[in-house]
Amino acid sequence: MSRLGVCLGVWLLACGPSPEPTEPADSEDRAPNADSEDRAPNADSEDRAPNADSREPNADSREPNADSREPSADSREPADFDAEAIARVQALDGSASTSIGGPNDGRLEGGVALPLRGPGFRFNPRRSEEARYGGVEMIQALMAAAARVERELPGGELTVNDLGYARGGPIPHHGSHRAGRDVDTLFYLLDADGQPFPSVGAPIDPAGEGTDYRDLSDPADDVPVRIDLPRTWLFVRALLEHESESPVQRIFVVEHLRTMLLEHAREHDAPAAIVARFGELTCQPSYPHDDHFHIRFFCTPEDIGEGCEDSGPIYPWRRAELRAEGVRPVRHRPRPDRPMAPTTTADEARAEAGELHPSVEAFLARREAWTEQPHPGRRYCR
Repeated sequence: MSRLGVCLGVWLLACGPSPEPTEPADSEDRAPNADSEDRAPNADSEDRAPNADSREPNADSREPNADSREPSADSREPADFDAEAIARVQALDGSASTSIGGPNDGRLEGGVALPLRGPGFRFNPRRSEEARYGGVEMIQALMAAAARVERELPGGELTVNDLGYARGGPIPHHGSHRAGRDVDTLFYLLDADGQPFPSVGAPIDPAGEGTDYRDLSDPADDVPVRIDLPRTWLFVRALLEHESESPVQRIFVVEHLRTMLLEHAREHDAPAAIVARFGELTCQPSYPHDDHFHIRFFCTPEDIGEGCEDSGPIYPWRRAELRAEGVRPVRHRPRPDRPMAPTTTADEARAEAGELHPSVEAFLARREAWTEQPHPGRRYCR
């Protein structure tokens, strides 16, 4: 089972707390540094975790890499799913849940559980089932997008990692994921023969390639993988085209994969508006997100009336949508005294890693080239 993301992603990147920058009042349609969308004081490690092999209760506290590994055969979910449960979730309306507060300091009422498995997706069986709750709109959007990929490009499967707790609130090793509008999903992958490969938390390099490291001290069981661009692009396209009162606000992903996905979309004549939207709302935060997407959704107009708050950026198109509903967005200003989730230090993560083969050490050295947060200067990703 791959352990690179479990032990080494944290070791390499657990750099300690970074304060969340404050924004001037007139910065409504501009993004702060990308990582300010994704973290809070002592919580910039929101997508990291300690050793995945520690299966303590509330294991949802672990990082996407940690449990993004391909599970052993006896821990995997059966291939079938509960069609009635899927239908019940699909039939829910927006009143089923309410997101209150913001991503870094909020809660959730009426949280909806993502089914453990459905058409084209599974909830990662190595994650705690307590961490599969979100707002109804987000859950339905994920299910619809995964089902579309399964219809149009069958053979792959979306693996969903942490969403949040049923009532929201702090979730260990995440700075956000508190208000039912954040989710981590793994990339669709291919093996060396170009066949669909079960998603693992393998960091993907600028060539689109990675390694499913299993025993970090022994290269004999390493499995080469590469990103499945057609399915991964179709998934994000389906999310952006999904009609919802809670559209996608932000996708955090490493810069070189953003570039690869945009190039693939343009080469395959994807709708220009969708390509532009994807380019607008994607950004690499301080943690590089080279092994998964962190996807955030906007407040619904209904939830704004109940206290839902959006972090920046709030794009002009979103302001226009809300204006048409007679609603003004409310900016999220996390309380400095809010409860914080526990984090993992670099030393702790490195200790968990144990002996490393020189090839792993070499990869980590190479990975440093893209782990530092870039500043591309785009309007919403400076």
